[in-house]
Amino acid sequence: MNVQTCFESGLLKRIPVEPERVQSALDLGRHYLERAQGNMKMQYHDVAFLMAYNAMLQAAKAALFHAGVKERSHVCAVAYLRTLFETEPEGPDLVELLDTYRLQRHRTQYDGETLSQEEAEMIIEDAQHFLDFVEAKTERRKQK
Repeated sequence: MNVQTCFESGLLKRIPVEPERVQSALDLGRHYLERAQGNMKMQYHDVAFLMAYNAMLQAAKAALFHAGVKERSHVCAVAYLRTLFETEPEGPDLVELLDTYRLQRHRTQYDGETLSQEEAEMIIEDAQHFLDFVEAKTERRKQK
């Protein structure tokens, strides 16, 4: 689905930019990341994966909120991020990771597909990086 279709169908909406909403989403992302790390200690790799995905999704929401956009679809969030971060050196790769994990999350959450420790560790590392990336981008835009 493309961004224009997402707006036309109401899956993306323009909203006023509220810095506290951006920060709240980033804080929630950090919270989910901590939960992911805690679940790894209990060897709950699937739960760790889901929490790490939620951390990435909250970072994505923070980026959208910062741009004055609200999402009602993970697919549309990814589509918008593709345009938002297309010129950033790491942007396209990070958005592609988010989309890959989006698909895996669906298989894990709804189909019960299991994950290895290595897969869970990888998304936790990627979620940390994605949160840092979005946080830096929203801070930099705030200063302009």
